[in-house]
Amino acid sequence: MGFSGKIRTVILLLVISGILIWLVGGGNLSLFSKMMKGEQKGILKAENFKFTEVSRKDIHQKVLATGTVSLKTGAEVKIGARISGQLEQLLVRIGDKVKTGDLIAVIEHEDLLARVARFEADLRAEKARLEKVRIEGPLEIRKDKASLEELNVQLKLAGKTLKRNLDLSQKGFVSASAVDEAEEKVEVLKAKIKLAQEELNLQGAKLENDIRLAEAGVAKAEANLREEQIQLSYADITATIDGVVAFISTQEGETVIASLNAPTFVTLIDMSRMQVTVFVDETDIGRVETHQKAVFTVDAYADIFFKGTVREIHPKAVIKDNVVNYEVILEIDPKNFSLLRPEMTANVVLTTDTRPNVLAIPKEALKKSGKKSFAIVQLNGNVIEEPITTGWRDGGFIEVVTGLKENDKVGIPIKPKGDNRRGKRPRRR
Repeated sequence: MGFSGKIRTVILLLVISGILIWLVGGGNLSLFSKMMKGEQKGILKAENFKFTEVSRKDIHQKVLATGTVSLKTGAEVKIGARISGQLEQLLVRIGDKVKTGDLIAVIEHEDLLARVARFEADLRAEKARLEKVRIEGPLEIRKDKASLEELNVQLKLAGKTLKRNLDLSQKGFVSASAVDEAEEKVEVLKAKIKLAQEELNLQGAKLENDIRLAEAGVAKAEANLREEQIQLSYADITATIDGVVAFISTQEGETVIASLNAPTFVTLIDMSRMQVTVFVDETDIGRVETHQKAVFTVDAYADIFFKGTVREIHPKAVIKDNVVNYEVILEIDPKNFSLLRPEMTANVVLTTDTRPNVLAIPKEALKKSGKKSFAIVQLNGNVIEEPITTGWRDGGFIEVVTGLKENDKVGIPIKPKGDNRRGKRPRRR
């Protein structure tokens, strides 16, 4: 039995010696040294972590989406010709800035000038006719009034004659026939006066009617002239908004034909009336509300964050490639209009809610084991794993609901320096 025990001891020493030789030959003596010092896997040491304090921050809930810079309704205006003719002058080029009322183009209009001149002459003739009626009509009325007054004087004289003859007839100095003649004259004068008065009234009514007809002729001539002047104004094509010339489809010398649909040859856009149309997934749209803040970037200026505010949420879905999205319209800060262009792709971050002044740790300090979360905490010189409950994530930080308190120190693993041979096949010696 004793001999067997010595054999077992020798064998054990040989095995241990072999292991040591293998570790030294394979370059793994450091691993053996660590194992001998108790640094096996599972033991946490402070030098393997960079510690930072748990602090309070505002944690934001966000929705990520994409969209495009677009123009508001009415910010793009297509200008065309309302009359037919040859384009004589085109006064703008693509990229030119124009103001409302600026002349853009001129269409030939000699025929319209001739028609305007003719209707101006017609208007002058109608005005002269009206003036004639207003002058001659009252003269005729005054003449009839004078005739009426003359008849009234004759009637007054005839009445005196009749009275005198009646007195003389009673005294026997005048015959009955003289009295009858005087009475007849009075009656005749009365009839003439009545007729003259009716003619005077008729002349007054006729004057009023002639004046109305002449005024109507003037109004008609003015309307005809105004119509031709409007047609003439169509020859000068002006800008209807402040904006930039974005597109020109007709050049000088070409003939434009106006029909029910006016031909478009200049397109203006108002660069101060832009917005962002954002396509938000149906899973996120319930968290989006008007007046929420947003930031976005465009590919042309990837380092610039543009600000916006939710103005509208369209109720109708936009379905593309079987993905349901809803359009959300952002109002843009006017200070950014000089950099943005329509149809730019926008990468949008919508802030839908905020939890102010909550405990937060860097996301690198969070450890997961199944469904459980931990943080490496330095406490009284010891390094331990502390179970925690997390909340919202915001960029590089995570909200801590339970498990930590303010000013606790949590560890972020220090990544080992990269081994140049890592991921490479070992060289053959």
